[in-house]
Amino acid sequence: MSTQDKCSVCGSNKLMHDLTIVDHGHMDAKHDLSVHIKTSDRLIFNTFKKSKLNACICGSCGAVNLSVNNPQELWQAYLKHKSL
Repeated sequence: MSTQDKCSVCGSNKLMHDLTIVDHGHMDAKHDLSVHIKTSDRLIFNTFKKSKLNACICGSCGAVNLSVNNPQELWQAYLKHKSL
C-alpha cells in the first residue's frame, strides 16, 4: 500500500496507486506477482511467507515503485531464513 504523493524521479503528482502486476504463465494462466521467503529448512513441504507486489506508476515519467502489504512479516521471515 503506497502512501507516496509525489514521484521520486520527476516530482509529478500524477501517480497511479495500488496497481497489480500480473504474470502470464502456462496456457495464459494469470497470477499476481509476489515475493516468497522460505521459513523452513526441509527437503520437501517447506513453508514460505508470501506477499503480493503492488505497483505505483508515475503518469508523467513512467517510473515504477513496488511495495508489499506486510513488510514487517517479510522482514521477520527474512531474518529467520538467514538463520536456517
